[in-house]
Amino acid sequence: MAAALVGGSILSAFLQVLFDRMASREILDFFKERKLNDRLLKKLKIMMISVRIAFSSSKREKDEMEKLGEILDRLEYLAQQKDALGLREGMGEKTSLEKIPTTSLVDDIDVCGRDRDKEAILKLLLLEDDNSSKISKKARHLSFARRIHDDGTMILKGACEARFLRTLLLFNRSHWQQGRHIGNGVMNNLFLTLKCLRALSLSPDHDVVGLPNSIGDLKHLRYLSLSATSVVRLPDSVSTLYNLQTLLLHECNDLIELPASMMKLINLCHLDITKTKLQEMPSQLGKLTKLHKLTDFFLGKQSGSSINELGKLQHLRGTLRIWNLQNVMDARNAIKANLKGKQLLKELELTWKGDTNDSLHERLILEQLQPHMNIESVSIVGYMGTRFPDWIGDSSFSNIVSLKLIGCKYCSSLPPLGQLVSLKDLLIKELGEIMVVGPEFYGSCTSMRKPFGSLEILTFEGMLKWHEWFFYSEDDVGGAFPRLQKLYINCCPDLTKVLPNCQLPCLTALEIRKCPQLVSLLPSVPSVLIVEVEDNTREVLLEKLSSGMHSLKLGRLKSLDSLLKGCLSTTEEILVRNCDSLESFPLDQCPKLKHVRIHGCPNLQSLSEHEVALGDVTSLCSLDIRDCPHLVSFPKGGLAAPNMTVLRLRNCSKMKSLPEYMDSLLPSLVEISLRRCPELESFPKGGLPCKLESLENGLCKKLHSLSHFTIGMCKEVETFPESLQLPPSLCSLKISDLQNLKSLDYRGLQHLTSLRELTIDSCPKLQSLPEEGLPATLTSLKIWALQNLKSLGHKGFQHLTALRELEIESCPMLQSMPEEPLPPPLSSLYIRECPFLESRCQQEKGEDWHKIQHVPNIYIYATC
Repeated sequence: MAAALVGGSILSAFLQVLFDRMASREILDFFKERKLNDRLLKKLKIMMISVRIAFSSSKREKDEMEKLGEILDRLEYLAQQKDALGLREGMGEKTSLEKIPTTSLVDDIDVCGRDRDKEAILKLLLLEDDNSSKISKKARHLSFARRIHDDGTMILKGACEARFLRTLLLFNRSHWQQGRHIGNGVMNNLFLTLKCLRALSLSPDHDVVGLPNSIGDLKHLRYLSLSATSVVRLPDSVSTLYNLQTLLLHECNDLIELPASMMKLINLCHLDITKTKLQEMPSQLGKLTKLHKLTDFFLGKQSGSSINELGKLQHLRGTLRIWNLQNVMDARNAIKANLKGKQLLKELELTWKGDTNDSLHERLILEQLQPHMNIESVSIVGYMGTRFPDWIGDSSFSNIVSLKLIGCKYCSSLPPLGQLVSLKDLLIKELGEIMVVGPEFYGSCTSMRKPFGSLEILTFEGMLKWHEWFFYSEDDVGGAFPRLQKLYINCCPDLTKVLPNCQLPCLTALEIRKCPQLVSLLPSVPSVLIVEVEDNTREVLLEKLSSGMHSLKLGRLKSLDSLLKGCLSTTEEILVRNCDSLESFPLDQCPKLKHVRIHGCPNLQSLSEHEVALGDVTSLCSLDIRDCPHLVSFPKGGLAAPNMTVLRLRNCSKMKSLPEYMDSLLPSLVEISLRRCPELESFPKGGLPCKLESLENGLCKKLHSLSHFTIGMCKEVETFPESLQLPPSLCSLKISDLQNLKSLDYRGLQHLTSLRELTIDSCPKLQSLPEEGLPATLTSLKIWALQNLKSLGHKGFQHLTALRELEIESCPMLQSMPEEPLPPPLSSLYIRECPFLESRCQQEKGEDWHKIQHVPNIYIYATC
């Protein structure tokens, strides 16, 4: 592990210098002298970044890499295991004894020796042939991200030529096509050939279901990652990899079993089995005494390792999750786990499943699982005792910053958590027997040390019997929660009272959901910024909310009048959703309101309490109204919002008009989005604002700045009327989801002299494209999901002299490419799910190959 840490640090420094050198004047001059394409420089950067990503660790691991103490502790072990890094004495060419300045970075000016190796590496990096799968026999390290149009097997077969390969890393998830995978035959050949491998990582999208037994032949293997593959079981031969130090099985969602002889991996230091289907551990796991990282420990019913095996793993650190504690038959075995002696553990999660009739037995188990006082995070899930042991909430645990109590359904009281002086995040969820939160929750505190003095986030959720929350002392008002920033209370149906006498000076976010009985005044919150109230059938009073509040979210409330009263004068952002009682929204009473969202209010009819025009709403920046079927129009006289930039209307089935005088009253508007407003009759008097840049699902004539335009979701459109005048400034046009569109013979397209991007998507009745109707300025043309498209025209796209990118996807009836070859400037061609085209465009064989062979980048995806 130390080898990996130091090696990673060295490599990171090397890559950083390499990035800097690639941007230097010398490199650029070199490319010019050799007349090399600048695309190659970009390609080199991508390759280096990929290598850097491959060697990068998670944030948690990076933090550990910075801990110099851990590295120093293992320097001796590193010296003993230098072979893991491939370190040898006397390797490379002999050089002079000239003294080289000492530095932590690798600089090409000071690199000497191995000149022939350096020359070979540069030759490989500068190779222009993307289709090459030849790998040097002298190669030692290979990282590989398969190109999007191949399955990668050729590269892997080529890798077998490099018999002394020590590192093989395959990635990246997003670059691999689903359904393509490496067969067992290829892997078997790899493992039988590459006997010197030290590090092996298989890409997460290879659909690896199993590994061949020949993996056991990789006797030098130190690092094996199968994370996010579909492996179900590991072969028993994995247990013979005696030098293995790291085994990563993170997100192997189908993994159900580890090798029975896993205890033989005596050098294993790091085992990651998070997010798997494991239910038990192999027996005698305690023999893996060098384990530093064990993410999860699963207790089987009557087989596998018992909990006392954890006691033998003295060096565990970081995070440990212990599952299925209901399977501990003898509570005395729990103390043998010796969690109290594991000083380097930082996070501990203890989980029970099922039910029990012996709550005393469960409490004894939890008592014996007390961790060391250095622990920082504790989660207890599914605990079935009636009360918590004394160590939970003990003030001696001064390092705990996060605590979660979840699903402890028989506990009737809370431990004294207020005594945890460093606690910042507390979650109490689904404790079904808790009825009152009172003094016991705060513990024994003093005037010098207030309860929950460091707490920043407090969440109560799913407390079905909880009905009252008392402050810790009626005589010491304002002492608790001095730093609380976020308070969430969700799904507490019997709760009637919340800290009425408590002041929360630092609270910025308050969320209350599904608390229908809550009728008391909320706590005094002088600095609250975000308030969310939802699913309350009774009136909740927010009178004590100060002018600091800027965000209010309300949902599923039967009465809004008193709730809104006095709040909107200071609110900057509001979301009202699913409120049947809302008939009008007083937009003219919101002088500071910047963002308004009204969703799912079926009885909303007006945005003003009066029929006359609204006053100036100078602060309003965006208005989003959705699913309000009875809203017909905006107030008469228009909406005076000079700073509003966005207007969105969705599913307003009776909306007939947009705000009047938009050109003058909404001068800053740049985006209008209209969807499913079938009764919309016309655009407003005076036209649309001159700064408008994006209009979705609308027709327009005098838009001087419109650059992005989407036409879609109109079932009635069969052809484009000649009266439609799109502005010549249009740069991007998307024609989408016109179910009855039969023809694109629209002359107006030719006049779009600025159009660069055209997308035609989901028009199932469209059978052909216009012969010469597309503007010659197009650089990108995307044709998607035209199920009945049969022809691209006879002349095709010859007149599109600026076209650089052409995508054709999901056009199953398209028979062939146009008769004329594609335009010479075309640099990228993508064909997906077009079976006829796939056949006709096969390299060297297809009937249409001669029409496309001049295109530098051709990507053809086989139809599944």
